[in-house]
Amino acid sequence: MKECGVKSENIRLLGRMDVENDPVCLDWTGSGFEVNFQGGELWAELEATSDAPDMWVAACVDGYPIARFMVEKERRWYPLVHGMDKTLSRTVTLMKETQPMPFAPEATVLVHGIRHDGELLPLPEPALRIEFIGDSLSSAEGALAPKNNTEWLPMWFTACGNYSHYACRELNAERRLLSQSGHGVCWNYLYEAEENMADGYDRIVGRLKGEAAEARGCQKPYDFAAWKADVVCIRLLSNDIGGMRHVEKVDELTPVLIEGAARFIRKVRACNPAAHIIWILPRSESIPDIGIAAVERCQAEGIDRLSYFAVPGYGEDDLGARNHPNAAYNERLGKLLAEEIRRVTGNLVRTGQN
Repeated sequence: MKECGVKSENIRLLGRMDVENDPVCLDWTGSGFEVNFQGGELWAELEATSDAPDMWVAACVDGYPIARFMVEKERRWYPLVHGMDKTLSRTVTLMKETQPMPFAPEATVLVHGIRHDGELLPLPEPALRIEFIGDSLSSAEGALAPKNNTEWLPMWFTACGNYSHYACRELNAERRLLSQSGHGVCWNYLYEAEENMADGYDRIVGRLKGEAAEARGCQKPYDFAAWKADVVCIRLLSNDIGGMRHVEKVDELTPVLIEGAARFIRKVRACNPAAHIIWILPRSESIPDIGIAAVERCQAEGIDRLSYFAVPGYGEDDLGARNHPNAAYNERLGKLLAEEIRRVTGNLVRTGQN
């Protein structure tokens, strides 16, 4: 068995992180690494930094999950693949399932290294790079959980049962995913303005604050030029609408929210000048017209490569835990979104200019 660090040749780090850290820290949903592996078995040495909340990860082969487990608070080896044909190569991915937890900013997953019995071959370039920004719907809260379960549990979040994963699998795309349960573009579901996804967008992990988070680089400025997104998908507003309803000020706050969403679009465009921006509208119960108005305002201002996309509605058969859509719905949405991305980008394929 050979051992190496995850910043070695032919290993692709996934997600926003401070690459100067050793070991690397997995904070955002979907963060991790992937390799083009020819061999029979591959292990990862992982460590959780706290007993709670639980931190879950998943292993995938060619985009399909084959293992899912909680990382323990001790440095130990976990098998990702085992007993495979040593003459064949496949893409093996480790991805963090659990979203960042602002109430426990010290909680993260450390990746100390990998060991394997084969070869790490060069990875082909992804066809696209796509960034996703959202709330619990983008953290895929409840997607793998039993229907009607009401427990708020870290293990109910998922990166591999997530619409963004399915969309990227369809498109051969690499993703970066920024999502936070309960958050909005301007405020959260309780109308608390500090819990929004816009203010910290230009930081590596802007939602995690405090000494432990800052020590691992969460509040460092994010280098947009180092990973140029071809597409940025924003799926926010559901919690903003909930916040307006919570304080019973829907009519009064609607103009404020439209401008707040437009302001975030301007910020995303400034940070990603070449990307196509798609606002994924909330379902019909959550006033999608607010998202449409924000997009159209920015289009009128001259912001191009900007559009919106309506999600299909979901009913009882589409639900997982806590009234969130299940993995089957996420897969359906991911495939529809992939079709939309193909349409708006003109089947853009990376040519190496980024």
